[in-house]
Amino acid sequence: MTGLIKLVARLIPGLSPFAAIAYLALSLLQPASLQAQAWNWHTEDVDPAGKFTSIVADRDGNVHLSYSDGQAIKYAFRPAGKATKWFNMQIDGGDTYTSIAVDAQGHPRICYTARVLRYAEYDGTQWKTQTIATDNAPIYFSCAIAISPDGSPHISWYREKNADNTPYAHIKFTELQNGAWVIRTLDFDMQTGKFESMTTDKNGDPVVSFDAYVKGLMKIARKVSGEWKVETVDFRGRTNNVYDVGMGNSVAIDKDGKPVISYEDGETIKFAHLVGDAWKVETVDSFHPLGGWVGYRTSVAIDKDNHPHIAYDAGGPLKHAYWDGQKWRIEILSRGGMISTRYCSMTIDKSDTIYISYTDPEDGSLRVAVGEPKTAAPVSSASDNKPD
Repeated sequence: MTGLIKLVARLIPGLSPFAAIAYLALSLLQPASLQAQAWNWHTEDVDPAGKFTSIVADRDGNVHLSYSDGQAIKYAFRPAGKATKWFNMQIDGGDTYTSIAVDAQGHPRICYTARVLRYAEYDGTQWKTQTIATDNAPIYFSCAIAISPDGSPHISWYREKNADNTPYAHIKFTELQNGAWVIRTLDFDMQTGKFESMTTDKNGDPVVSFDAYVKGLMKIARKVSGEWKVETVDFRGRTNNVYDVGMGNSVAIDKDGKPVISYEDGETIKFAHLVGDAWKVETVDSFHPLGGWVGYRTSVAIDKDNHPHIAYDAGGPLKHAYWDGQKWRIEILSRGGMISTRYCSMTIDKSDTIYISYTDPEDGSLRVAVGEPKTAAPVSSASDNKPD
């Protein structure tokens, strides 16, 4: 240390030994700097019309997208690479919510809620479609799909009514076992799962986020060792007394194998993650919702640095929020316009390129905002690289 003090004093002429010691102490206490990730954005055209989008990247960097053009359920594909283009095709008729996932071979699977629950699967040669839950109970609102590493599909949806038109209003779940769809109700709380999302954990087990609208709860259900465990993540009155906790939710698994959830409460964008065994909830942004079920939409994804990203409809504008290791940063990717709803969905590929699908506010066309990573200014590493 004595030699280091002398070196500092030599490099900075006129510095006394005492000042050199102070200088070294301050320098050693200063946190090292990290390079925060940032992105260069451009947009790509997919289809002259598109809404109810769902997007996912496979492990080879190809991008898959499901949506409706107002009359048909469609699928679009973008091969990996910068100099590439989108290809699309019709799968079925319908103007409704879609959700997409890919299996280990990169083959897409899609669920969609055309009054009945429909499932489409590409086997590498052709599309095959079928109806699930054929009990004549009307199905509306959202569905969610996830695929285990062994190729087993898992689907959840909101069943609004019974076959005799009486209210049901609970979230349902099914998985394919030995060629048969095994169906169960996931939560019998009041009006559960109008907004929902699903992924699989590191063991390939399903993880489902969903709201309990009447009670104002944000919930998560996880299948652990063959048994479902349901817990409350957030509740009305925890941080503010707004009514709509859990709307537009989205779930992902971070690099530590823990679930993270983005969602809305009618006034703010929230992000929930585990600290130990407890859920920590923070506010990311405030917004003014347009109202109507389709206007509430968030999508969460994790980048290579284990930092969360949230794409969301902010009452017309499309925004992208990301944690840079120290704080949340927010970008506006599309302004509001004549067409109010963005129907956004987000994925991040293996090279940290971000893809956000959305409806263009001016002409209703389907577009994808592509964020290619670049190196930004250094940020302090005093943060533990996780949201506070």
